[in-house]
Amino acid sequence: MTRAERVSRNLNRALHALFAADERAWLLGEDVADPYGGAFKVTQGLSTAYPDRVLSTPLSENGITGVAGGLALCGDTVIVEIMFGDFAGLAFDPILNLITKSVAMYGERTPMRVVIRCPVGGGRGYGATHSQSPQKHFIGIPHLALYELSPLHDAADVLAAALRRDEPAMLFEDKILYTQRRYVDGRVDDRLAFESRGADGNWARVHDPDATGAPTLVIAPGGVANRAIAAATRAAERGRTVEVLVPARLYPVDVDGLRDLLDGAHGVIVAEESTAGGTWGSEVAARLHAEAWPLLRGPVELVSSADRVIPSAPHLEQAVLLGTDAILDRIMRLPAAPVTTGDRGGPADAPATPAGVSPGVPGAVPVPRTDPSPVDPPPSAPTTAQAGVPVDVPRLNPNDDSYVLLEWLVADGATVEAGEPVAAVETSKAIEELAATRAGVLRQDVAAGADCAPGAPIGRILPESAVPAPPEPLGSPAAAYPEQVEAVGTRTATPGRPLPPAQRRIADVVSTSHREIPVAFTAVRVDVTAALAYARRAADETGATVGLTEVVIAAVAALHERFGALYARLTGDGLVVDAEAPSIGLTVDVGTGLFLPVIRDAAGLDLGDLADAVVALRMKALRGRLREEDMAGMNFLVALNDTPGVTVSRPIIPPGVTCALSVPDVHREVVLDGDGGVRERAVADLGLAYDHRLVNGAQAGAYLAALGEVLQR
Repeated sequence: MTRAERVSRNLNRALHALFAADERAWLLGEDVADPYGGAFKVTQGLSTAYPDRVLSTPLSENGITGVAGGLALCGDTVIVEIMFGDFAGLAFDPILNLITKSVAMYGERTPMRVVIRCPVGGGRGYGATHSQSPQKHFIGIPHLALYELSPLHDAADVLAAALRRDEPAMLFEDKILYTQRRYVDGRVDDRLAFESRGADGNWARVHDPDATGAPTLVIAPGGVANRAIAAATRAAERGRTVEVLVPARLYPVDVDGLRDLLDGAHGVIVAEESTAGGTWGSEVAARLHAEAWPLLRGPVELVSSADRVIPSAPHLEQAVLLGTDAILDRIMRLPAAPVTTGDRGGPADAPATPAGVSPGVPGAVPVPRTDPSPVDPPPSAPTTAQAGVPVDVPRLNPNDDSYVLLEWLVADGATVEAGEPVAAVETSKAIEELAATRAGVLRQDVAAGADCAPGAPIGRILPESAVPAPPEPLGSPAAAYPEQVEAVGTRTATPGRPLPPAQRRIADVVSTSHREIPVAFTAVRVDVTAALAYARRAADETGATVGLTEVVIAAVAALHERFGALYARLTGDGLVVDAEAPSIGLTVDVGTGLFLPVIRDAAGLDLGDLADAVVALRMKALRGRLREEDMAGMNFLVALNDTPGVTVSRPIIPPGVTCALSVPDVHREVVLDGDGGVRERAVADLGLAYDHRLVNGAQAGAYLAALGEVLQR
């Protein structure tokens, strides 16, 4: 597969190509000139290559856009960069009353080749006035087209389509996409493919070529596309077929590019990050209802962000903005597609479950079963039917003898579908969802908060025809923590409160580490001035989020060949097993627990890809999506203890690992240089905790010295 470039680089390349081809092209915006190259580095190199046509302007969106209108009236092509799309409101007057109206108010058609670029969207903690998605406020202005970048469209094609119209356009760019790589070669991943459809390849269709049945169509632009694709993947695990449709042009809405996909689709959902009310999604729904109603199985559904101001705190921002979970929830709330025949799920008049009714609840239309399920007990075995199919806890982590049943995801006595997640179990590394192996009625046998052993059943799935009376409610303190209840007599709980499940798992790991691993610790002060400068250069060159953490992880991976003993592990029978490649774990504290995701074969990644991996793992942890496979195979731990003011920290060595490197807060100090002068430098006191059975003090000191040399190059 072709190595894909990042979205920001793709856009930068498109702008360079435009300026090379059009000698009358201008770029106007705040801080767009080198070396800054715009707030998100999209315009890097343009002012160097075209110094007379790239102008860094005063901070006046109204003035910038007004000047762009004047240049366009003279026949020039103008690209305007609004530093944050939130500030496009300051340019509303020249957009509404000058640039767009000039196309047709002078007695003849006047070309107005203006593209106003607007970085939009949240997910980066920029707060209420730098994280909005204002696309809806510009819908319906005559002669104004709206476009949005996505990882499925080439920016050069989008710019060309916008400029071919000879009318002004706005190009919205979700900031969360800038560091992400595009999808190329018609593939999203090993399962999902994509194809371009419609005029100018406006629509990208993401689908599973091997899927059968009538699909649910999720229409999602820009940065929401990745969230919709993730929701589609998770919905497929629950037996749903979902296709994601991503437009390059938001407005005017291209209905023609959707007609053949609507024929036979089970339902349509439009997902966008703006708040509800007067939205682009409403425009899509109105156009589809007006022009394609005979093809729809039900009303077009809309899902958007909460009607709230966007907070800066990550957990609050996540609660407000539209995410994968909200899209998945809307998909799963649609009734399951009926059993039909044909390549797109059968004829358009096939009976469907009524909109708004979920299968398995009163009012649903059942799909008759024509063949017996292999797991259904025979009619002559009522005892087995009453016992049901157990919900067992699989062995998720070889280091754990027990897990915590964190929560039930489905109420006791509720009807569930095969493949539907019913419980969440927490291991020492991650939270795993357990799915029902058959359809039926869930009975809970173990209370949330209780310990459960690998292989042990925690509940049952009963056939609906064999459901007994509901048992007594679970979840009391006595059921959840029987060890805290007196065995005989009054059953009075002992004083105190139990540790939360997440903290109990951490406590188990810490106890095991202290009990089994003889830990030694060495710390050295390292000048990280050069490393920080290198991180900044790498961020500019790759477009990735690179900091000291990523540079340290890369250095640790590079030292594997020289210091193999520090990456080895000691087995229970005293054998040393060397690591073939460095798989570096890092600590991620999300406030509700400490997680140790792993970057496998870290030495094989360039710094940009390594930074992408770190961001992806952190986002998974923040969203509660880490799985066992994300945290398996670690042979070295980088423990981040960079709270401001922390200078030295001794990390815990997880079982199965020999060394843990702590990276504390960077602080500044004044030192004498070789000529007796005074200079300031940035330093970090890197600490190495090591298993003294495998590594001695001399090896630890040599390793830290080598690490310091790498970071100071």
